[in-house]
Amino acid sequence: MESKALRRIERLVDRGSFRPFRPGIETAHIQGEALVNGRPVHVCSTNTDPVTASPLASIHAQVDFLEHVLREPAPLVHLIDTPGHASQAEGGTPIPPDADRLLAGARGVGRPYCLQSRLSGMAPQIAVLFGRIGAALSFPLALADIRIMVRGSAVCAGRPDAVRFMTGEETDFEKLGGAEMHCRVSGLGDVLAPDEENALSGASRCLGYLPVRAGAPVPVLEAEPPSESVLRAVADMPGDPNKPFAMKRLVHALADGDSFLEIKPLYAPECIAGLARINGRAAGILANDSTRRGGILFPETCRKMTRLVSLCDAFGIPMIFLADTPGFMVGEAAEQGGIVEAGAELMKAVSRSRIPKMCVAVRKAYTAGLYAMAGPGFDPACFLASPAASISVFGPKALERFAGNRELCREGRRTVEEMLEQSRHPDLLTAKGLVDEVVPWSELRDRTAAFLEKAPNRLPDS
Repeated sequence: MESKALRRIERLVDRGSFRPFRPGIETAHIQGEALVNGRPVHVCSTNTDPVTASPLASIHAQVDFLEHVLREPAPLVHLIDTPGHASQAEGGTPIPPDADRLLAGARGVGRPYCLQSRLSGMAPQIAVLFGRIGAALSFPLALADIRIMVRGSAVCAGRPDAVRFMTGEETDFEKLGGAEMHCRVSGLGDVLAPDEENALSGASRCLGYLPVRAGAPVPVLEAEPPSESVLRAVADMPGDPNKPFAMKRLVHALADGDSFLEIKPLYAPECIAGLARINGRAAGILANDSTRRGGILFPETCRKMTRLVSLCDAFGIPMIFLADTPGFMVGEAAEQGGIVEAGAELMKAVSRSRIPKMCVAVRKAYTAGLYAMAGPGFDPACFLASPAASISVFGPKALERFAGNRELCREGRRTVEEMLEQSRHPDLLTAKGLVDEVVPWSELRDRTAAFLEKAPNRLPDS
């Protein structure tokens, strides 16, 4: 009878294309090469059936496979499940033979971690989690570029029994590391899939936006019309920049129909992050959603943004930033959560990225929030403003209060009044050479498409 691990591989890859790595050798994984939509991939699927091979022999086989992947880089898809060992199937922490060699051997558990880490940035890695895992099995998931978790799956550094023995805390897999929690709270999960079929099709879809390896061309497909026009998407936009606007509708109006692949939609939802195609060309998109926590940048927002910037930079995918943020969150909770450090890490990622970047001030673009969105000083290929853009150190209402301050000197009041006028009329900043252009709504999709058309479809130093 065909194993579940092999059936999953066959549902993911092109029919008849899978070739096992070292066939006939039974280990805790089924590994090999295949094609997905005609493009080469490596696949590693957890064997959920009981196996006769020892854990140490299985680790050695995994090391050999990852060394092979490093020699011939191509996307690696991890299909991760609860291994076919009785104690693990019951959710308990296994005590394997050769535990000392598994821990301290040069080809022990640490070696696959090292090799998978070296593959990071060299070839895309996508992980799909189907079952409940913990301890040593958790890191292959976390080391992937995109992590898809099937509802009901779980991952944790210590299984419930280990937590009970080590800390006295009574808990369960769902509380410790359930898929829902990781996709909403910790941010470990990028996509929460309702079932196996959606998870596997999601993995296949992700591969379509990524090159075979770093430096290879990013796939280009036929252009498709968007789900609606930009004009319709912004028809209900409030005139007051402090009132919320559903930015996701504009994202879908810029992207080719049904092409937007959102990443971490449940985590830090004040930022919209994902991959899309515009006129058939792939792009990373980061956009502030002012309907969720005002579009403010929290520590977790910055971490979410940093991950997408790093992914796009590693694999040569140009990025479009759609700004509608009042800036970084302030206050005790934000400081204790590491807002300055998280913001700095985001700025490092944006500044070091080699990919072309477009910054569009859609609405609010205040204070250092503008820099977080690849604004001036961070080398955007172009810095555009929409007709509704409000670009300023402070928002119009705050500037009005400053202007009414009787203690402000005449020169200071004049400066504030000028800033207030510019915050309401972005064309004044264009006249000063501070904004490249104010783009009419009807032309915004064409301008983003033209930006991607000019952008190289691979990294410049490849």
